[in-house]
Amino acid sequence: MAITNVVFDVGNVLVRWAPYEAIQMVFPEQDPKAFYQQLRPIWLDLNLGKLSEEEAINTCVKQLQMPEDKIKLLMHKFKTLQTPIPGSMKLLQELKDVGINLYSITDNVKEIMKFHATHSKFIHYFKGIVVSADVGVLKPDIEIYRYLLNNYNVNPTESVFIDDLLDNVEGARTAGMHAFQFIDANSCRKTLVELGVSLS
Repeated sequence: MAITNVVFDVGNVLVRWAPYEAIQMVFPEQDPKAFYQQLRPIWLDLNLGKLSEEEAINTCVKQLQMPEDKIKLLMHKFKTLQTPIPGSMKLLQELKDVGINLYSITDNVKEIMKFHATHSKFIHYFKGIVVSADVGVLKPDIEIYRYLLNNYNVNPTESVFIDDLLDNVEGARTAGMHAFQFIDANSCRKTLVELGVSLS
């Protein structure tokens, strides 16, 4: 069947996700990887919608003994460093221009998606976006892909999913979708053409 739907991940596909860079800016004295590992359980609960950003900040202050002002700044940097991946916005426009239905599945935080709704262009291209924090499921769990397919009446055999992580690509394939790993916008475009998407 022809591809009529393209489903994008967000972080490191459409916009940069640079947590280590943010940590280095706010906590230069810390090892960013070790620091991020400390944050991971809290970040996981944010991604699953179990915590609001405010609750996560309070948890960092109380449980990890981190200064509130710096954690608030870190949360701000996590958002503002998410600048567009070169070529991705152009690719979205090309796909829209040829009538492809565009969707997104993203492991993401409610407050970050609210930020994108105001500050990022990519969000306005999509007919539907499934956010892990809204549905309580993370990729590569098959249920998050099924949520998109069922909620938006999307045929998996006519759809291709694009993610920077191979595990998430495999999850989409398990749900019956075509899928491939994102490297950069140019190679992404080439693969879509190889799958039969007619781009001028």
